[in-house]
Amino acid sequence: MSKLKSEAYRYMKDMFTQHHMVKRVILSFISIIIMGFGISLFSVSGFGVDPFTSMNMNVASTLGIGFGTYQLIINAVILLYVLIVAHRGLIGVGTVINMIGCGYACELFQSLISPVVENHYTLAVRVPLLLIGIVTLCFACSLFFTANIGVGPYDALGFMLSRSTKLKYKWVRVITDITVILIGLIVSGGFAAILKGNFAEIKNIGIGTIITAFCMGPLVNAFNKNVSARIFNVDYEKISKDIAFFMIKGAFAKNARPEYVALSERNHAPNPYRITK
Repeated sequence: MSKLKSEAYRYMKDMFTQHHMVKRVILSFISIIIMGFGISLFSVSGFGVDPFTSMNMNVASTLGIGFGTYQLIINAVILLYVLIVAHRGLIGVGTVINMIGCGYACELFQSLISPVVENHYTLAVRVPLLLIGIVTLCFACSLFFTANIGVGPYDALGFMLSRSTKLKYKWVRVITDITVILIGLIVSGGFAAILKGNFAEIKNIGIGTIITAFCMGPLVNAFNKNVSARIFNVDYEKISKDIAFFMIKGAFAKNARPEYVALSERNHAPNPYRITK
């Protein structure tokens, strides 16, 4: 029991004694709204969405429930697993904001945008929607990650599987992305449509899904260095260009145990995650 109390105290201290915590929380909330807007543009464009969202949209549609509600449910299930086995640095205020807000924000914006473009649904409209969606989503992800107050449940799950299987995170992420795409295809009838050669029946999976898989990391990193780092006044010179590594390393750096913090201070090790005044 004393160990549990000690961990709880450290967790609360980590979450609420960071520099500029109010600013981090506010910008994290704003980033989730922008993220929902970007995903809605992806969805309305008809070129597919990111792998995790594609699964959630397909399963929600099959079950006949709202996307926001299903996303909240599946994120809560993932979060429960992460809370049981994960390092506490992965979970924070931002995790909760992401879990609750992203799906509902996307659902709201999609209901507003769809009626506007439904009478002009041509490539001249769809392609700009896709491109704007990509840029918007990458900026939102950059802002959310740079706030560094917790990662999304799906990102945390990938890291936990990486640690337990001893595989590199990027390969675990490829496996989980393929898995969620297949789940979405199976439950929505998309897999059967592929076998029949009827690709028009595939829902929420397309070129946009492929683009997010290969281009999102570099674009998010560009926003990190040129926009988000300046907003938060943070030096990310020494952080890996791999955004997944950035999230994981950031979680451990800000939630390092006292003995490791003391050792770092004795060795005068620079902390690239420190907010400059």
